[in-house]
Amino acid sequence: MIRAEIYEGKHIAVFGLAKTGLTMAKTLSASGAHVLAFDDDEAHQKASGLEQTNLYDCDFGRIDGFAVSPGIPLTHPVPHPLVIKAKEAGVPVFGDMEIFQAARSNLPDHNLVAITGTNGKSTTTALLAHTLQACHRTAIIGGNIGVPVLGLKPLEEGGTYVFELSSFQIDLTRTLNADIAILLNITPDHLDRHGDMSGYVSAKRRLFEMQGANQVAVIGIDDENGRAFASSLKQRVIPISVLGRVACGVFVEEGILYDAIDGAPSKKGSLGKCNSLRGIHNHQNAAAVYAAASVLGLEGPEILSAFLSFPGLAHRLQPITTINNVHYVNDSKASNTGAAAKALAAYDNIYWIAGGRFKEDSLGAVLAELSAVKKAYLIGEVAQDFERFIAGKIPTRTSGTIDQAVKDASEDAQKAGGGVVLLAPACASFDQFPNFEKRGEAFITAVEKIIGEGS
Repeated sequence: MIRAEIYEGKHIAVFGLAKTGLTMAKTLSASGAHVLAFDDDEAHQKASGLEQTNLYDCDFGRIDGFAVSPGIPLTHPVPHPLVIKAKEAGVPVFGDMEIFQAARSNLPDHNLVAITGTNGKSTTTALLAHTLQACHRTAIIGGNIGVPVLGLKPLEEGGTYVFELSSFQIDLTRTLNADIAILLNITPDHLDRHGDMSGYVSAKRRLFEMQGANQVAVIGIDDENGRAFASSLKQRVIPISVLGRVACGVFVEEGILYDAIDGAPSKKGSLGKCNSLRGIHNHQNAAAVYAAASVLGLEGPEILSAFLSFPGLAHRLQPITTINNVHYVNDSKASNTGAAAKALAAYDNIYWIAGGRFKEDSLGAVLAELSAVKKAYLIGEVAQDFERFIAGKIPTRTSGTIDQAVKDASEDAQKAGGGVVLLAPACASFDQFPNFEKRGEAFITAVEKIIGEGS
């Protein structure tokens, strides 16, 4: 188990006892801390098996630290009352990544790669771990994907921790210094939690500000914020791009990956044969992984070979099946317009299922990617707004639910002789589903129903 001896004898309050919070409480307790645990949700209280201390009634004057789950608002839309209480008492507020950093000196020598960005984090995290493992390196993923970092078993010497980090997690750490930090892209997201775009960008930027001068930043420079990062950081920067050639970096041009990290561009291979890395957005993910894997000592041919065997991730441009020349693709993870636009750019003849709970005020980048969309099938509470946004641009149908949308899209695609029925909602799932995974599972179930009906 990961332990952080720095907390021995300290009184640490832990608030939020779902997956991340529970691992914090257990790690702190195993490290010798006096843990005061609490959750507003009685189900989480009972499931944790921990003695509860009502932190609202607790004297924070005797608390040395306040560990909170990433979902707890620090500043916007309003700070959580317990965050206010901690700050008024001068108690540091932190999250699991801060505890992990404190534990690193007790772990065998290792590498830490931290990956952030608005879109593509999960695929990039999984792809890098897969690439390292395929090349006979020890690697494990955690953070915002899979197991919380403090729930991982310590790696043997020379292993690599590959962490996906959300802006919420970065907001809760001040000392994490990743050996390699990756920024894929920044487009508007989670503005309700960060106040505005500048707050969101600042949260992402902190990951790189915590690095040392001898560490490496891999930066996607295809958006304005990425370019600003790359030009201002003090550490070694490896730029990546899918929109043009870059010096001293990695780029993809017409599906071919080029390595220019140490000089003149060198062609390394085609990404066209990597079925799980379709689309320009996945080419960006591949470029980032190539750069990080190169820094970790892997050679170009073995990296490209590993890409070919990458199985992809569930709910991220996940091919489900093909029926009568109609391909069904689940990209339920495309919960904002930037991600949905990239999904639409990856295919032709699209029968697009979209909608849910909208997080933005317009369809933004999606509007530039409608040329391949034959028809949109709208679901969820935003259906009428979406119909207004795309009126006159493409045909639409208000299907309401995933089940009905799959049925409607299937009928139209089959009548046309084929196409791609694509779930890329551009919205959060919370109007009809507890998370994007359940939404994606509902899509798959609806497709299986089509199969069962012998379509």
